[in-house]
Amino acid sequence: MAEQNKKNILEHIVQQSRDKSLSLAAAQNIAAELECSLRCIERIALKNLIVPARFKRNSLSCPEQLRLLQSRVAIIGCGGLGGRIAELLARLGIGHLILTDPDSFSESNLNRQIFCTTQTLGLNKVEVLARELGTISPTLEFTLNIKQFNRDSIATANIVADGLDSPAARKSLSALCRKQNIPLVHGAVAEWYGQAGVEEIPGTLINTLYPDSHQTSQAPPLVLPMTVALIAAIQSAEICKYLLHRKSPLKRNFLQTDLLRQEYDTIPFAC
Repeated sequence: MAEQNKKNILEHIVQQSRDKSLSLAAAQNIAAELECSLRCIERIALKNLIVPARFKRNSLSCPEQLRLLQSRVAIIGCGGLGGRIAELLARLGIGHLILTDPDSFSESNLNRQIFCTTQTLGLNKVEVLARELGTISPTLEFTLNIKQFNRDSIATANIVADGLDSPAARKSLSALCRKQNIPLVHGAVAEWYGQAGVEEIPGTLINTLYPDSHQTSQAPPLVLPMTVALIAAIQSAEICKYLLHRKSPLKRNFLQTDLLRQEYDTIPFAC
């Protein structure tokens, strides 16, 4: 974009901003008037320390918010954990989500999967997520993969979120991340229990949690919605901290939680 165009856009942004924030309606008006994308408007605003109003209560700086806007997160599995992670990251301000899941919503998903409703039964999870998340964050971009995950599902991501439901699939995903040298944020749930952690060196955490090399199939675990929401929130927080270069105890430890007894333990793993 030419420097003169950027200057013109910035002048409009400054005129329309209030208390160093820019409303969505104002940004949309500027985009329409100057024939540029809403994403471009928000990027220029953030570079000049004017925050989009919908992110004002995030308590993040404009440079941090801009970093999130420029980040790409791959979510592998878009059901209970993955769907909630996607929703939280959309509200946080992540700029690009790579969503991978071949499955469609079924009645058994209604107890915990945030975008599963009686109206979305039978519809593909990835397509529903993209439609709904676009109403939350209109600048959010997507890559949609309605298939099993592979190398292409994560190749362009800054970080990968594990929304899978079997040890075998997690070990395969960890191996892919190791080959691509991409960090993986793990999460798993069963009834009242959950666990989460970060593999900055792919393979270290997953091999600790699932040491058995035999990748036998297992029945999907029983899950409660509260546990899913908690672990997805922890995974989303770890993704945010990684992208913003914040320290985290879960880079060398994994978290185990028991919601029945409200117990939370961090356990070291080999790095």
